[in-house]
Amino acid sequence: MTGYVSPKARVEGCVESDAVILGPTSVGSGTTVGKDVIIGYLVEKTLRSLASLRPFDIEKYDASSRGAAIGMDCTIRSGTVIYETVTIGDRVRTGHNALIREGSIVGDETLVGSSAKLDGTVKIGTRVKIQSNAYLPHLTVVDDDVFIAPNVCFTNDPYPQSRRLVGVTVEKGAIICANATLLSGVRIGRNAVVGAAAVVTKDVPADSVVMGNPARLHMTRKEFDEKKDAWESAKYPKT
Repeated sequence: MTGYVSPKARVEGCVESDAVILGPTSVGSGTTVGKDVIIGYLVEKTLRSLASLRPFDIEKYDASSRGAAIGMDCTIRSGTVIYETVTIGDRVRTGHNALIREGSIVGDETLVGSSAKLDGTVKIGTRVKIQSNAYLPHLTVVDDDVFIAPNVCFTNDPYPQSRRLVGVTVEKGAIICANATLLSGVRIGRNAVVGAAAVVTKDVPADSVVMGNPARLHMTRKEFDEKKDAWESAKYPKT
């Protein structure tokens, strides 16, 4: 299918070829929507109601979509899929093939990296960096200025597949390092650090650094920052 922009959409930015924008979607000025992006994609219940369409009818999809809201000066890179009822702030960037599901909110100046998935209603604050392949399921909440490294996995079900889900909460300024796994319901405190490949099974106090499986206290955030500063200020060895 070639690109399609709904007559109900309000698009002030640039839309590249083969992008699909459904429903009463708004795209702010200065925003670039890349090739093969879909904005306003339908939730599963609506898709099922249209499953009998033969042949495929983009106008029926358009009529059923509630649209999404994309702010100003965003970069939505190729292959990204943004569902209906998503709200994205200003100066947000996605990598390629990112997924943002219905009802999610993404704050200003946030990065959602390539192949990262906000897989359900997820709330993301401002200036958050979500790196490639991170997985954030339904009910995840991430506060401002958080860094989430590649391949981090959040969870939301303590007894899969239960019918009662509880999301992870990450407070302001926390750092979640590569390949860490956060079990459902845990809270990562303000400015805490979760080490690479850690498995977090209980709440992490503010200003602490945890590592291991299960994750245990390793140092304070102050000690972590001192080590980081020393590393950054050290001269590189000659090659």
